[in-house]
Amino acid sequence: MSLLLSLRSELLKNKRTSSFYLTLVAALFGPFLSMLDLVFDGVEKDHRTDILNELFTTKYMMTGAVVFPIYIILLCALLPQTEYRNNTWKQVLSSPQQRLHMFLAKFINIQGLILLFFLANQLGMLANAVILFFRDPSLDIFNQPLAWSAIVATLGNSYIALLAMCALQFWMGIRFKNVIIPIATGIACWFIGTLLVLQIKSAAGTLFPYSFHMYASFPQFELKDMSTLLFTSLAFMMVFLVAGYLDFKKKRM
Repeated sequence: MSLLLSLRSELLKNKRTSSFYLTLVAALFGPFLSMLDLVFDGVEKDHRTDILNELFTTKYMMTGAVVFPIYIILLCALLPQTEYRNNTWKQVLSSPQQRLHMFLAKFINIQGLILLFFLANQLGMLANAVILFFRDPSLDIFNQPLAWSAIVATLGNSYIALLAMCALQFWMGIRFKNVIIPIATGIACWFIGTLLVLQIKSAAGTLFPYSFHMYASFPQFELKDMSTLLFTSLAFMMVFLVAGYLDFKKKRM
């Protein structure tokens, strides 16, 4: 029950903060670009019969490769900064909450915002489908078959693949008072991880958490056994969370 109280406290503390608005802006960025593309360029002939599925899968690739990782880096840096900005760490750490519950509540809060990111992103794509329906009724877009399994797999792989990076960035966000350190480190590692797969094409990318988003986002880089990569991400997440908690446990008022 105390974990639920800690989580409730985190939710109330961060309600309508910059993290909430960051989530909405980041989530709707991809759908907005897709909308501009559909309005000004229309739909190519080869894609007219399956455009509905492409809205929810293919057009998510750039979001999964660029927007989603950068969003996580910014979110995990900004959200733990609440106590640093308001100088309330002493008050929080002296409260009757267990350190473990504080730590987990903050991480779970981040996961809740990530799920909100997915929801807003998919609703944005649905809005694009509605716009396309009125712009080009000949597509008969809402009578096209929808591959739910492919959509769930796309979003699920993207989420799980980035859990390792999320846990590490969360640890850094709590560890460093200077918000620039986790943001700069995260973006630099994301850039290196992207090049590792995109240009160098090194197998080391399967062990570098900042490369996992490429395998989950682009079919040409998808591994034969994605489950191994996803389990690797989960394993790294557990390691980073344990290390982060042990470090957080030592935190002084």
